[in-house]
Amino acid sequence: MEDIAYSSSNVLIRVYENNLLTRAHFERMLTADSFEEAVNVLRETPYRNDVDRIKEDKNYDSMFMNELHETYDEMFDIVPNKELIELFGLRYAYHNLKVLFKEEITDQELDHLFIPIGRYPIAELRQAVRSGQSEVLPGAYMDSINEVKSDYDEYQNVQAVDIILDRRYFTHSRELAKETGEPGVLELIERYIDYNNLSTLVRGMKQNRTRNFMLTVLSSSGSIPKEDLLDLMKNDLSAVAQYYRKTNYRKIVDNAIDSETEELSTVNVDYETDNAYMEKMHEAKLESFGPMPVIAYLYAKETEVTNLRLILSGKENGLTADEIRERMRLNYA
Repeated sequence: MEDIAYSSSNVLIRVYENNLLTRAHFERMLTADSFEEAVNVLRETPYRNDVDRIKEDKNYDSMFMNELHETYDEMFDIVPNKELIELFGLRYAYHNLKVLFKEEITDQELDHLFIPIGRYPIAELRQAVRSGQSEVLPGAYMDSINEVKSDYDEYQNVQAVDIILDRRYFTHSRELAKETGEPGVLELIERYIDYNNLSTLVRGMKQNRTRNFMLTVLSSSGSIPKEDLLDLMKNDLSAVAQYYRKTNYRKIVDNAIDSETEELSTVNVDYETDNAYMEKMHEAKLESFGPMPVIAYLYAKETEVTNLRLILSGKENGLTADEIRERMRLNYA
């Protein structure tokens, strides 16, 4: 899609960015003496209308979900390439598919677990999960659904539902990135998959997972061959670090080495990859044309919600400012 197609939406994105919380907002919330004082900071933000209710019932998760729901709906309205917004909200569709399969398998009603974000309504996803057919959902959704159905029919393994859908999410993301036809989007998704594969590999090796297990959970949709990752399991974590130092991810690996154990730390890997991705989003924000400002804004909004949840949860549970701060992620605002 031509860069000029995003002219109107990018103008609106610049306006929306002015409403993102700043580092000063987060710092004031972090240093507040109580949960109530931290919530009061939100009176100066777009969350102002929910402050009194949150102080009363402490149900801030619903506020954050509503905010994200409205953000995605707005992006679907203003952005010309709907596949682009579908791509970055795809993880919610796959979360909802997990819930739907668990409803089917356990015969429970789990409406409270659904997240109403995505291009296709939950009712359509439910019909596809029950019947294995849909006249609305694209083929990638049905491939995921039918792979789960076939596997469960054969093995009756509930845990496999999450494993298959997690792997299919990355495959679907790569396919959808190609469908957008937007320059740079496929590379961005490959990087995201590479980050997740690195985290999964390190975590799996620390847990002494088998090669067969890792074969099912690692994605083959990144830029680093899955076979290379599986071969690294024959060695130790120092070999993983050596391998990644020869890739574009050297800085992440170096920063993720635990100073005490001198090994890759799963916590550090997650932290470094999250922040590296946000740095890419910061670069995307600075572009004047094309889809990147839209992508960067969505990521910033997601990060804002994550950080707010960490702060309010931390305050509610008596954590110190430093304890909360070390769990937070970079925000480009």
